[in-house]
Amino acid sequence: MPHYKLNYFDARGFGEAARIIFHYAGQEFDDNRFTHEQWPEIKPKSETGKAPWLEVDDEKIYESTALTRYLGHTYGLAGKDVMENAQIDSIVDTYKDFLNDARPYLMVKAGRGEGNLDELKPKYEESCQRWYTYLQKRLDKTKSGFIASKLSWGDLFLAEGIKTAQNFDDQIEKKYPKIVEYKKRVHSQPKIKEYIEKRNDTIF
Repeated sequence: MPHYKLNYFDARGFGEAARIIFHYAGQEFDDNRFTHEQWPEIKPKSETGKAPWLEVDDEKIYESTALTRYLGHTYGLAGKDVMENAQIDSIVDTYKDFLNDARPYLMVKAGRGEGNLDELKPKYEESCQRWYTYLQKRLDKTKSGFIASKLSWGDLFLAEGIKTAQNFDDQIEKKYPKIVEYKKRVHSQPKIKEYIEKRNDTIF
């Protein structure tokens, strides 16, 4: 059995879906967390200068999507065939595109960036409408309650993103109730629910 070590900040962010998979699978791993203050000391250990990264014995996997996909395929959280896997990849990549559009507004709202909220809000709301509508269409098509025919690593990745969005925007549940129900459905799965209820929650 490989030895796993996940390196990421002491936050949910882009490392949390991997943590959830480990708990879902009952797989032991080193959860190496660090603060933003510690990052300058940790950063030289990352060959890309970014986090998260996953160590699997003497191999390292960088980029959150790649390492979460790897764990999903390892622990039965992939699609049933190549098309479903392609759809999962596509939806997660589209989510990251949405984040790029939404980030300026969210960063200012969180007090972590500079800008005018009133000027940034229209693009943010347009991005939300486009993204959540796209995601809902996929959920309606699969009829499984998930983005593929069963729970996948992509659902875990997206559910964490939706939770973070709710933390910064209290209108998400009002505007997109089915999307919030989707997040709750993912988080209510056996083994996942137990971890969610016990974890040290963070705003992002």
